[in-house]
Amino acid sequence: MSDKTINDKTVGDSGKTDQGRASDGRMGEERAGGDAAGNSTMTWVVRPDPDLEDLIPSFLGNRRNDLVEIRGAVARSDYEFIRRTAHTLKGICRPYGFGHLEMLAKELEVAGQAEDAAGISRVAAEMQAYLDNVRVVYDN
Repeated sequence: MSDKTINDKTVGDSGKTDQGRASDGRMGEERAGGDAAGNSTMTWVVRPDPDLEDLIPSFLGNRRNDLVEIRGAVARSDYEFIRRTAHTLKGICRPYGFGHLEMLAKELEVAGQAEDAAGISRVAAEMQAYLDNVRVVYDN
């Protein structure tokens, strides 16, 4: 098994497995409790379908762009845009193997429906931290 990664992050001991393919070869993602240096930042290891390898960099770039647009929408109080964007994210994250991002999108949609600017900002920050700390591994 050879691993190809996108984000060059060292992952410490694996913690709880979420939605799938960790060491047993199933698709999904797992959480790791920090890096080898002892930092406590949560790192997510995602193992998408290898057939999606060419699409994942664009997928992640588009999610980063979504966050820029969401932050702008918060500033404009455009909650309908936030709700629609979050709803779309719910539908596209899991097929790419990003179940935790899907969960955050659900939270974002609820905050958008409630017109909760603080909640939206909190979830957007969590999404940013996820995108900054996710490690994509392809098992070929």
